[in-house]
Amino acid sequence: MTRRFFLLAATAAAGLLLNACGGQKLSPEQAALVDAARQAGASALSATPQDDGGMVLDGELDGRRFNLAIPWRWNKQAMLFANGYRPPGFPTDIPNSPLAGDSNGFYRTPYAQGFAAGRSAYAKAGMGVQTGVESTYRLKQLVDQLGSARTYLIGASMGGDITVALIEKYPQDFAGAIAACGAVGGWRAELGWTIDLRAAYNYFTRGTAYELPGNKSIDRSALWMPPQGLIKPLSIPLVLLQSKRVFAPVVKLFAAAAANPGGAEQRIIDNIAAASGTPADPAAFALPLTLTTLGMDDLNQTFGGSIYDNSAKIYSSPLLSAAENATLNQGIERIKADSRALAYADSWYQPTGKFQTRLLTISNAIDPMAPSTINEPLLQAAVERAGNLDHLVQRSLPAQRAPIPTTSTDGYVHCGFTPDQVASAWNDLRAWVESGQKPAGN
Repeated sequence: MTRRFFLLAATAAAGLLLNACGGQKLSPEQAALVDAARQAGASALSATPQDDGGMVLDGELDGRRFNLAIPWRWNKQAMLFANGYRPPGFPTDIPNSPLAGDSNGFYRTPYAQGFAAGRSAYAKAGMGVQTGVESTYRLKQLVDQLGSARTYLIGASMGGDITVALIEKYPQDFAGAIAACGAVGGWRAELGWTIDLRAAYNYFTRGTAYELPGNKSIDRSALWMPPQGLIKPLSIPLVLLQSKRVFAPVVKLFAAAAANPGGAEQRIIDNIAAASGTPADPAAFALPLTLTTLGMDDLNQTFGGSIYDNSAKIYSSPLLSAAENATLNQGIERIKADSRALAYADSWYQPTGKFQTRLLTISNAIDPMAPSTINEPLLQAAVERAGNLDHLVQRSLPAQRAPIPTTSTDGYVHCGFTPDQVASAWNDLRAWVESGQKPAGN
């Protein structure tokens, strides 16, 4: 009697809530899920019926917002998504539904197959691996309590590193995972490359019309960024404005080189590319430069200091003479790493290769933010050292090009995957988990 009364009360409460939102009501089974979420510690709950009979459950876990799209015929399995890096000052909230604006199909593909699909907001913007792991795992505990018997992970960009951290820290909790366009080689290598790019860019554009704005120190942010928690109508335009200020001289440099092939600007581009190991492409310059010029202070604050040391590195370009290369190494800025920062970066997160979850990585052959040529070999080496290659599949996909955000200049795309490519990876991962048949890699 008590259980029946409780279910009826939960159904009535949900019905009242949804009537206020347009007259739709939850089924008794959906209302029971809402109540189960409440009992599991979720707060500020709302549930929105979908036209296909499913619902989107929205709420907070430990003060961080989450939402979960649960299909009408839920198969009692879940896919949780870990999002990537957002610039410091950018809002940490998430849209009302994980199915809205899902251009790659990361959510829609599993949802259409009967999986609950969801994500959680992080506690902060900027470097957020630790909070991403904590928030996503808390959501995993919730879906378990809702009745999920098997959970998958997908993470993109920084979320790729979060995904690897989760399957290594919680080896029994996830059946399969996809790390897409991820910083899966760890932050020493990823940030070391971006800092090298900034140092080389500063050196070769010094005294020209193509210098980056603001503070030139490679160990500091170049430009002011809005504080965390500033209201969206202010914070988003401010972040976009500062990003455009970084993009502008880079776009100008490439436009000048295109107008004068073989001229001084092309020589600047080629020297920067050679010295930093970066493709000679406007997006491959502009996007990672925003990471350090806008986010370096947050990176240092999160890690507890610098995690990169170029004090003994030898930079060179084949376009320079021996004397010019010597001058380059005398004039390029140097920084040293902090041991405490390195320890934190390794904890959040340097992959060890020791995991039991089946992991499939997808990456573009050229990615301007998380180069597969840096990250994928490092992950493979770690997994090989752990004797764990049976649990890893790596898949390289063609590079994509599109206009750089806020500009009309084309460049390589970060996470440039089509819905068909995502669906193929997801279906192969699912078959691997369910049948044990390992899919093809590169």
